[in-house]
Amino acid sequence: MASSTDADILLSEQHSKQLLPNTVLDLIAGAFGFFGNGIVLLMYTRYITDKSGTRYFIPILALVDLIGCVSSVSSFHLDNTMRYVYPSENLCKSLFFLIIVSGGFSAHLIFAIALQRYLIICRPFGQQMTQRYRRIAVLAIFLFSLGYAAPLLKFAGLKETGKRYTEGNDTQKISVSFCYFDGGSYGSRVMLPYFGTLLLLSFINIIATSGLYIPVTKTIYKTLSPFNGAAYRVNNLQDEETRVTSTDDHSSSFEQAKITEIPRQDLTKRTNCSEPQPTACRESNHKQQTRRKLSIMFLLIIVVYVVSYLTSLITQIHTFVTGIRLTGYRLNINFFFLRFNLLNHIANPYIYWFYDVKFRGELKKLCCRRLQKNSFDL
Repeated sequence: MASSTDADILLSEQHSKQLLPNTVLDLIAGAFGFFGNGIVLLMYTRYITDKSGTRYFIPILALVDLIGCVSSVSSFHLDNTMRYVYPSENLCKSLFFLIIVSGGFSAHLIFAIALQRYLIICRPFGQQMTQRYRRIAVLAIFLFSLGYAAPLLKFAGLKETGKRYTEGNDTQKISVSFCYFDGGSYGSRVMLPYFGTLLLLSFINIIATSGLYIPVTKTIYKTLSPFNGAAYRVNNLQDEETRVTSTDDHSSSFEQAKITEIPRQDLTKRTNCSEPQPTACRESNHKQQTRRKLSIMFLLIIVVYVVSYLTSLITQIHTFVTGIRLTGYRLNINFFFLRFNLLNHIANPYIYWFYDVKFRGELKKLCCRRLQKNSFDL
């Protein structure tokens, strides 16, 4: 008969074999997330300058996603491979804390991005997010996320439970412990209100973010139609506003008021390609295309966030309500959807690569310089 310690190890090995497909997927996803977010951080800290503030949140989001990716994948891997012989209670607390902080920070930061795009696209002559407001937003989001994640440093721990272990014809019930949100000292009276509040905050953030970007999406759709004259006038007005607010976050309301007084006919003439101003026309069209691509890029980031978090939340609620014990491929599928919010930390940098022309151009230049340097060294 195996000892209690040996049984823990054997149970962990059985659990690890059962979740091997999920473990492989998590490690592959973690590698993609680490590489992608690392490249974004490198580019935005050393090679790309953002004078207008349009991309202000991108490097911050990349840093948060990098932390979230590393902490989530580390926690998932340990839970899959060392479930009943977890290395340390402090490690358990730290990883859960980092997962909640990074997940909340990322989600609320995406809400801030949605708000920024809404003000730029739908309220171009209203109050915009200046450098000061953007910094205040990041600090407030960080403190808020830190506040509701901090209790996990106390709640989380190694929870003890009984498990049946079968060896040959003998079955024994052994006591095992695994990393859990509640170490067992607080119970449902504390944990249900806490996680209920987290779920409610997540749903509110998803609804608010989606609500802000719905009118932005409508505006983008209008501007993509070449037969919509009104949409072109909106773009022209926004381009004029961008020339003032993007170059100087402290532009006066008097300057913005002057722009609104420009006759629409003049704006149409200045951006009409039939006029003898081909260079100005090309510049105007390029700005419009860049703005649309950035808006579509942020739209995809928000869609990925909403889909990934909703999938995880719905799976969590279903698992909690049903309490059905799953095995085999069903267990792997359940864990896959339960951890689907990891996609939010992974997908963002690759969306930048596809849609952000400036980012892609600078990355291409950097790669070319590296290749030339290596060829000269040889």
